[in-house]
Amino acid sequence: MTERRVMMIQQGARRNFVYARHLEAANLLHSLVTDAAWPEGDAGSLAQFAARFAPRLRGAIARRTVPGVPSARLRASVLPNLVSTSMSFLHAERAYPLIDEALAWPNRLRGLEGADIVVNYHGNGGSFLAFAKRRGARIVSDFVVTPKYLEIEHEERSRWPGWESDSTSPSVIEFYRKRMSRLVAISDLYLCPSRAVARDLGDLPGFDPARVRLVPYGASGVLLREARPEPGRVLFAGAAGLRKGIPYLAKAARILKQRGMNIAIIVAGRVSPIVRARPETQDLVFLGALDRERMAEEFARTDVFCLPSLAEGSATSIYEALANGLPVVTTESSGSVVQDGVEGLIVPERDGTAIADGIARIVTDRRLRAAMSAAALAAAQRYSDEACGRAFVAVIRKLAGLSDVRLAEPKA
Repeated sequence: MTERRVMMIQQGARRNFVYARHLEAANLLHSLVTDAAWPEGDAGSLAQFAARFAPRLRGAIARRTVPGVPSARLRASVLPNLVSTSMSFLHAERAYPLIDEALAWPNRLRGLEGADIVVNYHGNGGSFLAFAKRRGARIVSDFVVTPKYLEIEHEERSRWPGWESDSTSPSVIEFYRKRMSRLVAISDLYLCPSRAVARDLGDLPGFDPARVRLVPYGASGVLLREARPEPGRVLFAGAAGLRKGIPYLAKAARILKQRGMNIAIIVAGRVSPIVRARPETQDLVFLGALDRERMAEEFARTDVFCLPSLAEGSATSIYEALANGLPVVTTESSGSVVQDGVEGLIVPERDGTAIADGIARIVTDRRLRAAMSAAALAAAQRYSDEACGRAFVAVIRKLAGLSDVRLAEPKA
């Protein structure tokens, strides 16, 4: 049996603990260090308690249940959750390091306990990462979003004043940049979900391109319904904000209307009253935030998926679109696996006309739409959760100097 040498550190239930599950299936997981979480065996009694005394907690308990990882390898603490609640008055990027420290210090007291590889999400683990590095561990960091996302938000808020009530100060941008620079310097490998993230990491001091490993995230737990696309129905899924390119999508909707085309652009996701009321967005159809079932129904009805994002890691919604066989119109910065002209079209950023042209091209050319739909389904298989998990494990095995073996599939 493979020696268990890898400690996984993550805050929250990001992607249903997928890396920990794959490490466990490969007999590599030493421990999963996280905030509030429960092994499957304990979740049932917790859910029963919640159903009786706190029904609103049932969903949170389900999300924080770690499938396929035994309790012996789970180091969970509610301390980061308590700190997070008390730090709600801070900008998120100033609060995150404090929350990370709430996870770091209990873990420092326990130490590595035999682990010699530490995998973390975007700096989760705080000072424990430096602690582990000093003791000879190798640090693998998954950069889940472009390190420039705050700079991009700041630029867009300057470009579109009045669209968002939040602000991004230069001091917060600099604070975050220094944090990411420290993570780049300490990491032995950079896991990047897309070339866009690797590109933007290259602007940080100490960046070493030889440490980059491209490992897409894959489609995880997509709920599928029978496809019944309505020609001309275009879906955007996600928070309708500036970072996602919503002003440019709105411009595309206006252009398509002016051309007299029977195309409706549907926005499914959180939207502020400010954005909903803007005169520029009146040609978009806002559905608001949808539950999982309703979102699956929207994907089933969709003809073309569009995400003109300006800053991502690798957008989950695009993997969902591919799994539903949808052609995609998107930007390079979405971090998607979409190939231009194959599964969809890659359009220039901040260009409403290019977005409109791309949507119109696919909607009006049904043979092209059918070919792209077939390619999208094939891509979803290539970038399944299991396939991307195997790629991740292969990177870790190579770092550990282990020969390749046939791996079990993780428990979903």
